[in-house]
Amino acid sequence: MARPARLPRAPRTYDVPAPAAGHVVAVDAEAIGLAAVALGAGRARIEDRVDPAVGLVVHRKLGDRVERGEPLCTVHEGDRSAPRAVTAARLAAAFSLGAAPPPPRPLVLERLS
Repeated sequence: MARPARLPRAPRTYDVPAPAAGHVVAVDAEAIGLAAVALGAGRARIEDRVDPAVGLVVHRKLGDRVERGEPLCTVHEGDRSAPRAVTAARLAAAFSLGAAPPPPRPLVLERLS
């Protein structure tokens, strides 16, 4: 977008902190998506209204090192969003932390002919 300042802004934002130090060894993308829907950023049913001001900014990806209390993601919540404690717990649980980074995965998993 040429002028991002014209986009709607959520009335409130907050960070979801890492519960412990470690490396991100798994991320549950479905849980993150369902949390976004609960905020109003997506639809559970066709008649649900999408709020373009709400959503998530994910700060950590697979293999990243994180210290306790550092943000895993930032939540942009609106007036129709799910309760903060529920959303924050759902998002924190979507990130699995471990002592060592996961082994690297190949960029190309399979070639189709």
